[in-house]
Amino acid sequence: METRFVPNEVAPDLYRNYTISFPGGSLTATKDVLTSMFEKDNLPDTCSPEVVEVSRKGSTWSRFRDDPNVRIVSPTTYTLKNYSNGGNSRAAAGEPIKILINNDFWTARLVGSHQDFMDYLCENRSSLIDGFTYWQSQKGSPYFMTDNSTSN
Repeated sequence: METRFVPNEVAPDLYRNYTISFPGGSLTATKDVLTSMFEKDNLPDTCSPEVVEVSRKGSTWSRFRDDPNVRIVSPTTYTLKNYSNGGNSRAAAGEPIKILINNDFWTARLVGSHQDFMDYLCENRSSLIDGFTYWQSQKGSPYFMTDNSTSN
């Protein structure tokens, strides 16, 4: 009897893609990459959406010129929250990046700017695993996770 499919009983969703959103973008990677980036008991807050205040101007309108039924739209302000998820397209969204963790390169897809991603990593430095110190953009730009505040 030939076995064609072997169930993965240890971690069935280890290679499934997950998305972590951060203000200004998102990072999509497999579960094994994300668990290699972040400490197990110190995961960052991914429920912090980008918040934008929107103000709508007041206006008047009618169905046609000289219509006696003029409608007045009053001005208002409301809040939009953006939980970035990398888009709704079935195509691969974002830029492929390489992450160096303990001398091994891992791949992920980044949606948003490099600056926003670095801001997110620096704000959540305490939740990153010790071996995560470097990542590289699609064009080869290096980004180091070093702390210059302790140097003289």
